[in-house]
Amino acid sequence: MLNIDNLVKQLRVARDTYYHGTPSISDAAFDALENELRKKDPTHDYFSEVGAPASKTGWEKISHPVDMGSLGKAQTKEELQEWARLRGIQDGFVVSEKLDGISILLTYNQAGNFVSAATRGDGVQGEDISRNVLLMKGVPKKIENKTGGSIYVRGEIVCHKSIHPIEFPDDSNPRNTASGTAKRQNAGWMKCRHLNVYAYRMDVGNGSALITKSTQLRYLEDLGFQTPNWRVAKTLVVVEGLYDFYIKTTRESLDYDIDGLVIEVNDPFIAEKLGSHNGTPKGSIALKFPHESATTTLIDIVWQTGRTGRVTPVAIFETVNLAGANVSKASLHNLKRLEQLKLYAGCEILVSRRNDVIPQVEGNISEGVFVQ
Repeated sequence: MLNIDNLVKQLRVARDTYYHGTPSISDAAFDALENELRKKDPTHDYFSEVGAPASKTGWEKISHPVDMGSLGKAQTKEELQEWARLRGIQDGFVVSEKLDGISILLTYNQAGNFVSAATRGDGVQGEDISRNVLLMKGVPKKIENKTGGSIYVRGEIVCHKSIHPIEFPDDSNPRNTASGTAKRQNAGWMKCRHLNVYAYRMDVGNGSALITKSTQLRYLEDLGFQTPNWRVAKTLVVVEGLYDFYIKTTRESLDYDIDGLVIEVNDPFIAEKLGSHNGTPKGSIALKFPHESATTTLIDIVWQTGRTGRVTPVAIFETVNLAGANVSKASLHNLKRLEQLKLYAGCEILVSRRNDVIPQVEGNISEGVFVQ
């Protein structure tokens, strides 16, 4: 059985590398580790932590004038239904795309002039990367401000998939590009002009603007910001239909990566009444797209001889259901991979079906070793 302290240590390392643009494990592995901890200790302090401390990159640190907490997560429609049931809400939602990039907070003063752009950091303090952000698309230098106070715009920095192979051919994926480029100080910072910022929340003064979420998004668009695709969903049934539609068709057609949908209560008074817990708003939740992965226990490693005479190590493990199929073994491909994963009988492993077809051992959870 995996020790909780070691599990939390793995999660914190993975979260730190993720928010600093150098992820050490896949999203599937990270979610699987979080689910494992949630089963063992659902009230652990880890779940109240936000983001990661600002990195030591030389950027000036900046305190956030408004909350930059993270959203709670639902991995299935059943978990979404439970979230709605516990809060007593069954209708009146706004559904928007959960962009897979780097969170940013833009500040505009009472005159509508751009003041700063800060990374999320630990939710309380981030890094002032204003110089880089001003080069990006979707960031007005001045907006029309009739609110009488400062305006704080929460957004996400992303790299479009069509741009990625052209301008960033050496980077592994768009999400890493967005994070690494946005915080770059060397000559490569000029690449920021190829990144985009999408806005999805607005706060006024020291509190949230008490207007509906849908009105808030329209207002941001009127001010000149790009927003992720969104729509009002009257009932939870409509929300679930949108979720299925995105999984089957829409997600792959987008020019940017998303890893789920954000479900929010549209009525600001209901959202305010629900409040938050440890910085996580109770009136919003991220409904993640499914990862076809699961944790299980390794039983044995056998050697299999193929038709060409090649001998390959194969992991035998307790049966898990992935993408509708029961899986109990997976090729380890070669001796090097076997050695990298440090596998042994009885260890807990993460297993996936890549492209919903080929079983794959992603990592040894007991040892905190993953091979992407």
